[in-house]
This record gives sequence, C-alpha cells and structure tokens, in this order.
Amino acid sequence: MDILVRLFAAENEHNSNLAPDVVRRTEDVLDESELQDILSDDNQMLVVSEYKGKVVGTLLGRFTEVQGRRWTQSRSYGYIEELIVTSEARKLGVATGLVSYFSEWASSLGASLAELHVWSNNAGAIGFYDSVGFQPKPSLLSKELRS
Repeated sequence: MDILVRLFAAENEHNSNLAPDVVRRTEDVLDESELQDILSDDNQMLVVSEYKGKVVGTLLGRFTEVQGRRWTQSRSYGYIEELIVTSEARKLGVATGLVSYFSEWASSLGASLAELHVWSNNAGAIGFYDSVGFQPKPSLLSKELRS
C-alpha cells in the first residue's frame, strides 16, 4: 500500500505542476478503503510493474459501456485513469508493458478501444502514447467564467 501511495502522490505532484488550476497538490491520494473498492470492482483494474524486485510503475483503469441513443453509437472502451512510472524506470518498457496488459484486459471484457486524457503541455506523455498507437481526438476547451 505504501508504494502505491508514494506513486500516486508523485503523480499528483506532477499533475499539479502541469495544471495547478485544476489539480490540488496533496499527499492524501489513496486510502485503504479506496484501494479495496478498486480491487473489488470487476470493471476496474489496478496493476503494478516490478523491475529488479522493486515496484516501479502502476496503471489504474476501468472498463466502461455506454448505451447508444438515437443520435449516438453504443460503445465499450477501456479508460486509463493513471499511468505512473518512476523516473528511474523510464525508457525500460514499463509503461508499454502496463498499457499492453491493460489493453488485453479491456479487450477481454469487450472494449473496442482504449482512451485516456493527457494534459496538452505534457509532451513526454503525448509522445509516449503516440508511440503505442493512441491518436488525438477533438480537444477539450475551457473558458474561465469568474476571475
């Protein structure tokens, strides 16, 4: 549990640096109850990757089914909520392995694609996701309404 908390806290710090207007920096990122909820939900996956006996990465994702309406298609997809790899384990194939494992899991549940969100100013992540086959979709735009 401690290593997961450290990984998620590091990811929180990274995201709060990229998007301080959206992400609040905190050490309170994952508790025992939340972990149990994730692990007991068949539509969620939390997997870790080890290198030389040390946990160096984790992926949190979920499977989602959306019912179609008259104007939309039904679809099933895997959504990657968090992909975290320690800095010392980057470029070792850890992230690629985690994404591949997740993709196989989501596909086995009936997902036809995998999706995620990435901050537009996170060039490293965008480059990685591009290298493993992710393609950009229309951008999310926002406008501040109060100053």
